[in-house]
Amino acid sequence: MTTVFGVHAQAPQENTALNLQSVIKVRGGNPVYVARGLSSDSTPEALATDFTLYEDQAGQKPLCTVSRRAPDTRLTVTAPDGAVLALLHPPAGNRYTLELPDGTSLSGRAGTAASWAVYVVLSPLTLLYNAASLIGGYGIDWHLPSRTNWRTGTFAPAPLKFNGITDKYRLRPTQLDPRVAYAQAVLHFWST
Repeated sequence: MTTVFGVHAQAPQENTALNLQSVIKVRGGNPVYVARGLSSDSTPEALATDFTLYEDQAGQKPLCTVSRRAPDTRLTVTAPDGAVLALLHPPAGNRYTLELPDGTSLSGRAGTAASWAVYVVLSPLTLLYNAASLIGGYGIDWHLPSRTNWRTGTFAPAPLKFNGITDKYRLRPTQLDPRVAYAQAVLHFWST
């Protein structure tokens, strides 16, 4: 079974004490709320760390916390009971890497040769679509190929996939803890 979800920016909430930054909308499930903490290091605001995922908007049911532990540059994903779920590497160019406690390392690279080939073939149609949208008053909706698949090797199945055209993530929960996938998706969303 595959879980489909998307990360979206959250409008400021005045009725909550949390600093809600994003919401993860899970198809067929409850939303997950992302509250950003205060980053004490010199990380740029776009990649500021120390965020927590919550089951509820009030912040009473935390799923996991993501924080940087000095002097390491990796982000630690920690369960409410203190167990380390994963280590997320800060984005390096267009590569995203996460390490699981069992030693498994998943890497994702934004954009693939196949997606660029399809993009080049379909770009004239996309240009026409955007011209019609602009004339119709809807604005431009132009996306570059930004498909990312997190996997252990070149031909291994991907437990987590991102499709930039639809802005949706696909997760195989039997292969990757959803909390780790949500944390990686938030880091990916904030860095793109």
